Amino acid sequence: MTNVDSDKGKFRTPTLRNIELSAPYMHDGSINSLEEVIRHYAAGGRSAIETAASPLRDARISGFELTQQETYYLIAFLKSLTDSSYVENQQRNAPFQ
Repeated sequence: MTNVDSDKGKFRTPTLRNIELSAPYMHDGSINSLEEVIRHYAAGGRSAIETAASPLRDARISGFELTQQETYYLIAFLKSLTDSSYVENQQRNAPFQ
């Protein structure tokens, strides 16, 4: 946290690698599945206050439409970024588990 006004609402974008294994999603863990994440963004996100637009939200952000098939393909693509061999490699485990 920098306490600089222009930094409010900014955050580092996490990697998509192993995204299938990183639920819950969002910065606050409020979304439990990849399908819910896609619905969230398709709707244009949500306001900081449900009844009012967030003052930090860029006016150029809007929703989009995906068919059920496109959603299926997108989830399949995201799951393809999971590297099971990396995750299951014992040499990469924390030493104090």
